[in-house]
Amino acid sequence: MKQVAVLGEGAWGTAISTVLANNGYTVKLWCNDPEVVQSIKKESINRRYLPGIVLPKNINPTISLEEALADVEWIFNVSPVKFLRSVLQKVQPFLKPGQRCVLLSKGIEQDTLMFPTQIVDDVLGMDVEKVVCVGPSFADEVVQKRFTTVVVASNKKEYTQQVKELLENDYFKVFESSDMIGAQVGSALKNVIALGIGILDGAGFGENAKAFVLTKALTDMVTCADVLGGKRDTMCGLAGVGDLILTCKGGLSRNVMVGRHFGQGESLEKVIKEKGVTPEGVNTVQSIHELSEKYDINLPVCEGIYDIVFEGKSVDKFLDGLTQ
Repeated sequence: MKQVAVLGEGAWGTAISTVLANNGYTVKLWCNDPEVVQSIKKESINRRYLPGIVLPKNINPTISLEEALADVEWIFNVSPVKFLRSVLQKVQPFLKPGQRCVLLSKGIEQDTLMFPTQIVDDVLGMDVEKVVCVGPSFADEVVQKRFTTVVVASNKKEYTQQVKELLENDYFKVFESSDMIGAQVGSALKNVIALGIGILDGAGFGENAKAFVLTKALTDMVTCADVLGGKRDTMCGLAGVGDLILTCKGGLSRNVMVGRHFGQGESLEKVIKEKGVTPEGVNTVQSIHELSEKYDINLPVCEGIYDIVFEGKSVDKFLDGLTQ
């Protein structure tokens, strides 16, 4: 039985492990938390991130990166962007020639303003082959084998085809793309927009207002992709509007949840502390703000959300600005 590595024991890392395991692969799941390793080994359950879900027996958790990376061709990295660089630095001593990286992280690194593929190039070198895997895919539904679609993007078609063969089955469908930048732009900005939709909801605005903001937000995504070298058409697909709709309207988004509490008047620090999560949108909204200034990109929705969260701008003024 072939082996693959998955780096990241969170809900999405565990979910993608179940897809690979159900497809017949032995999955070496690297976990940062020893308690998660013990939970999966003893009960086949990730009690911290996916309680109540019994995992396939061919998911083998480990806290050893050396063990996880040994004798595998494909490495699925599901680390949050905030921690991606540090994980890759730990990976570097154990990486072997010919090993390839599938990136499921969504966001933009603060300080460097790099997307996940660029972080890989910066840490591991540009010789490491990369494939981006993104799209509308809540972990809870994936582990329940509910119909899900994603897009895999690479500048080499042979690699998108190989990753498609690894992942695709009767409930998990994979579409191929050559637009790695566009796929990463869409998956990063949708988290920022979801944070804004949550704020609108918490502040008492209705579906009409949220539909208006979502429409304007899609223009932000197209503009950003265009400036950074992505394809506009990608924003109309799974990595763009597909992921945007799911994250903003699917009811399971941590970005929407945190935004809702913030919109009700709670401080961001309090919400994050009480909920125990810092959603990717909180980090990415700051990165997008800096990115838009660096490249002089006009992103009124993303900039408006930044102003609400970090500059104290009212939601009313935000909406008024979008109507001008």
